[in-house]
Amino acid sequence: CSSSLTLHVGAGTFKPVTAPTLAGHDMHAEPFSISADALGALALSAAEGRPIVPVGTTSVRVLESAYWLAARAAPDPKPSGDLGRLGQWDAYNLSAAAPPPSRLEALTTLHGLAEAAGGRLYGATSLCIAPGYRFALCDGMVTNFHAPDSTLMLLVSALLGGADNAREVYEHAVRREYRFLSYGDSSLLLRAR
Repeated sequence: CSSSLTLHVGAGTFKPVTAPTLAGHDMHAEPFSISADALGALALSAAEGRPIVPVGTTSVRVLESAYWLAARAAPDPKPSGDLGRLGQWDAYNLSAAAPPPSRLEALTTLHGLAEAAGGRLYGATSLCIAPGYRFALCDGMVTNFHAPDSTLMLLVSALLGGADNAREVYEHAVRREYRFLSYGDSSLLLRAR
């Protein structure tokens, strides 16, 4: 089953990490929206135990952000189409503060909120997904090969279980002369277990 969502990608997505530490890198906020139909399809996938594999790092950021915004709204979500904004480190803080909801609980909550809001939810995200991040919804992704020193590369490293695993994948791509960046070759990457 496939679903669609929207993330308004800003130039900051491609901004290299130049700060001496990741904590010093300022993530830009990007607005997103997701329909009740897409959330319903994702909830059905979760209920049936099927993997959730978005296409693109931006889709991963939207889904993971929506999950954490639903977790923040629990246990008393207000029926509104505006989920608010997820800050750069909010997901890490939320996961440490209380037991997070299951993926099915979060998607069911989001679906209900979208239905009550007329069919679509809106929000914004500055989420920085880096090694150590605990993926809540996404089991993998289809993506191209990204530039080093980018937050996109950090996301790939997080999904693959660390920089060493990502390096191995990228070394294979270089040896095989795959094309990199936005119009390059793509790959199916599955989350490290």
